[in-house]
Amino acid sequence: DNGTAALLSNIDTVETKGDEIVFHLKTPDATFPYKLSTPVAGILSKDKYAADKLRDGFEVDGSGPYTMKAEREGEKATRFVFTKNPRYKGDITLRNERVELRTFADAGTMGAALESKDIDMMARSLSQEQIKDLTESSRDDIRVTEVPGLEIRYLGFNTKDPSVQQKAVRQAMAAVIDRGALVDRVYGPTAEPLYSLIPASITGHATPFFDVYGEPDTARAAKLLKDAGVPTPVKLTLHYTTDHYGAETAQEFEAIKNQLIATELFDVTVKGAEWSRFRTAQKRGDYAVYGLGWFPDYPDPDNYIAPFLDRDNFLNTPYVNKVVRDQLIPRSRRQADRNAATPVYGQIQKIVAQDVPVLPLWQGKQYVASRADVTGVEYALNTSSDLLLWELGRGTA
Repeated sequence: DNGTAALLSNIDTVETKGDEIVFHLKTPDATFPYKLSTPVAGILSKDKYAADKLRDGFEVDGSGPYTMKAEREGEKATRFVFTKNPRYKGDITLRNERVELRTFADAGTMGAALESKDIDMMARSLSQEQIKDLTESSRDDIRVTEVPGLEIRYLGFNTKDPSVQQKAVRQAMAAVIDRGALVDRVYGPTAEPLYSLIPASITGHATPFFDVYGEPDTARAAKLLKDAGVPTPVKLTLHYTTDHYGAETAQEFEAIKNQLIATELFDVTVKGAEWSRFRTAQKRGDYAVYGLGWFPDYPDPDNYIAPFLDRDNFLNTPYVNKVVRDQLIPRSRRQADRNAATPVYGQIQKIVAQDVPVLPLWQGKQYVASRADVTGVEYALNTSSDLLLWELGRGTA
């Protein structure tokens, strides 16, 4: 249900030749080796995992550097204990024998656990206030580390819903939403405005939404709606998830709502739902406008384009652009030199800015707070926000 099958959608057939596994692809794909490095391509024992259904419970079998045991309260897992796997034969060097992952309801509760020495590190959920407090204080026991981050946040649209079916409505929203003000008010130094699906520092990044719409312009948005014959104010409901991206998400959507209402072109309501209900409803097409985040599976521009625009996409969107899907994405994947694919991604980004099936908002930074004696923190999160637990140790080096 989380959409990872899209990473494997280009596979035609698979065969084995002794110890070799041979993949035959439907079309050439220079990104396929990246996809094989993600968890979706993990090799599993058929004795432990059925081919046609998800495995029940929280038990995990694999060949990685750790074994894992989940502790639960009822049907909810609350703690995951990773212990060094004595049978591991890979290249990873472990800097610890054991790591515990614990779940918390919110960043405040987790921060209190760090303060009380109940945990040694917290990641991916630090609020702006926590980062500010920890970086501005002269504490010796807790430190904050900024690590590379490629998370993006965006608004998605069900382009078949009557309220946003006309492209002019989506374009008008793109013309008035003030990303800079949104970031300053809600996220501060932990984010920066984003004007494309492809974030800065990724090959092919451009700023098509700024190039097309410029600074927020209510007059331009009004003209877009008038020329398309769209009566105003346009009634919209913005949907967000209450428990998946942090407490600031509610503030973010309230800020977007206020920006849209201030133009007098939109009549906006905001509704939140817990992730389990939100994601199901979003994929089913219940929401006209919704907010989501994206953490890349691999740091390549393809992973910011195909999951939103290709077949079997993450959003289950009704939007289809045949030029992008049938020509430009396949052409980009034929380029083994990923820099050579930049012009193609430029074309795709311009089409997205014109059609606005999604509206990029901001790009995030990653911060980790840890006790001062924990080592390897700067390497503990990769650009896909995966935790590399084996990098963590304890000491002074």
